[in-house]
Amino acid sequence: MNTYYTIDFSLPSRSVVALGCFDGVHVAHARVIAEAKKKADELSCKCVVWTFDTPPKNFFLPTPVPLLTDAEQKKDAIRALGADILVSVPFDKRTSEISPESFFDEIIIKRLNACHIVCGFDYAFGKSGKGNVEMLQSLCSAGGIGLSVIPEVLQNGVTVSSSAIREFLLNGMPEKAASLLGRPYALRSNVINGQHLARRLGFPTVNQQIPSGMLIPQYGVYVSEILTDRSAKKLYGITNVGIRPTVGGNTPYVETHIFDFSGDLYGTEIQVGFLAFLRPERKFGSTDDLSTQVKHDIEAAKKFIKTI
Repeated sequence: MNTYYTIDFSLPSRSVVALGCFDGVHVAHARVIAEAKKKADELSCKCVVWTFDTPPKNFFLPTPVPLLTDAEQKKDAIRALGADILVSVPFDKRTSEISPESFFDEIIIKRLNACHIVCGFDYAFGKSGKGNVEMLQSLCSAGGIGLSVIPEVLQNGVTVSSSAIREFLLNGMPEKAASLLGRPYALRSNVINGQHLARRLGFPTVNQQIPSGMLIPQYGVYVSEILTDRSAKKLYGITNVGIRPTVGGNTPYVETHIFDFSGDLYGTEIQVGFLAFLRPERKFGSTDDLSTQVKHDIEAAKKFIKTI
């Protein structure tokens, strides 16, 4: 998959373009991209995914909406869906001022060379989000461009959306979030040195800083899956997300005890996926009390893993 990070280019061959923000690349996003891929194959065109590097509303908000995928996770998910080309451009002052009509004429037609477009039912585009699906239908009709609109996608009675996924994660419901994402929510970053307290308690852990801009799930202990290039198979463990109040912490970290693994991961990048919520983070009266609780957490996690 080829990737462009600018609008200053033009594609030489015709394309089918999937339009969207695609934060999280959830199951509804996947339907948009899958339909674009299908149509591209039918028309012998390239499948192009157009997106921004961050949700457009973050450009205007004093506190940005947290992301569900980092840039590489998003790219990997889109590649896995079969896209030939990814165009991920910065949402900045320049792009924020492009009118809906100019976006269609200058980008979709002239730069992306689109012969067909696929988008979701609630897609908005152009300055202030003034362009909607109805306008896009009109522009496509006038320009002789095909358009497929993917309707609302429901999962267990819930509309699949990035905002719904965020709410589930912020309220300690990773399984419900995963049903909308199509996979567990995951954080990926390098392993850093910690205080080694967990090792002294008999539960060695790997520590990670939370990547900038990413959503922080509800503080607490989770059953987790771990991906690392130091292991050929998926690993499992328990992960604490929070400030570790028992030892006087005040900065949120991700701390994971990996089952049946003894390798050195310092300085390497790992991805931790959140499978199930075990309990909220809390302050214990002593490290002995903490140790006893961790043993219970491990038992509960291993019981859950047997059901996977």
